[in-house]
Amino acid sequence: MSTDTIPTIHQRALAVTTAWMKGHGVKTLRICVGLVYFWFGALKFAPDFSTEDSYLPGATIRVLSLGLLDNGQGIHVLAVWECFIGFCLVTAVLVRPALMLLLAHLAIMFIPAIAWPQQVWRAFPFGLTLKGQYIVKNLVFIASALMLVAKLERRPAPASGTPVGRLCRAFDDRLTAWVRRHGLLCVRIGMGVVYLWFGALKYFPGVSPAEQLAAKTVEQITLGLIPPPIGLPVLAAWECFIGAGLLAGLLPRTILVLIFAHLVGTFTPLFFFPEEIWTTFPFGLSLEGKYIVRNLVLYGAALMIGAELASKRREALQDNRAELRDALATRPPDTV
Repeated sequence: MSTDTIPTIHQRALAVTTAWMKGHGVKTLRICVGLVYFWFGALKFAPDFSTEDSYLPGATIRVLSLGLLDNGQGIHVLAVWECFIGFCLVTAVLVRPALMLLLAHLAIMFIPAIAWPQQVWRAFPFGLTLKGQYIVKNLVFIASALMLVAKLERRPAPASGTPVGRLCRAFDDRLTAWVRRHGLLCVRIGMGVVYLWFGALKYFPGVSPAEQLAAKTVEQITLGLIPPPIGLPVLAAWECFIGAGLLAGLLPRTILVLIFAHLVGTFTPLFFFPEEIWTTFPFGLSLEGKYIVRNLVLYGAALMIGAELASKRREALQDNRAELRDALATRPPDTV
């Protein structure tokens, strides 16, 4: 056997990785979204959340209820809402209703960007506060929820039903068909916007709310070899490169490796700077802590991109093998 036919360690590792992403990508994304929702929903039952007047989610529910609920009651409504979503997604129970509630929740969470711009924008429409970046990350959550909707198994439609039921089913069918065609594009655009936007902010001193924590993290990871004045522009270039690659659809495998490496680094402040991340270890999180933990969904979304790339690569290999077999079968016999 020729040595050219023996798979290298790199090829074996790549095959194992792509097979794992293809087999577990959807489940991992669902669990990541569910874990974040259940965790953050449970945090809202803490007394300090229900009495904080400036906490935007509670104020959002107060506005939507036309003042019938105060901030504390609104937070508790959201707590139950988010815990239900998280429990359903983690346990794979009532997944479709949970995803519909998730999409409704995400749509509501964009309201503060309009209702309380002073808490979301540092310099409209570019500069964001940490709360603003927290909200913008919902773009990835929305795309991930749509991908999960597309991956759900469809039950046969009942032979008879009410007109409203048939109308809802028709809308659901069209939504699912659209997401199956464009879901991966939605995930790429959502992640691309987040990476490019947040990376570009780091080029402007004092504009990115996460620049100090990010710069300290780079310095800590590199054992002090890269100081903040150098580390921050390097990190900005890294994130902008990822964002541009995702939006343009270029170098997908390279971009995927850079995403996973970046996400590993974003979780290190949980251990390096616990006083800034944890209010009560290991459950209570500061806003910076929640901002970091939400990257679990970016990890799950990246796995979905990897799974789709693996599927396309396998299909391309199968097509090439089929073409080769057809060419060999139709080749005329050699003559002497």
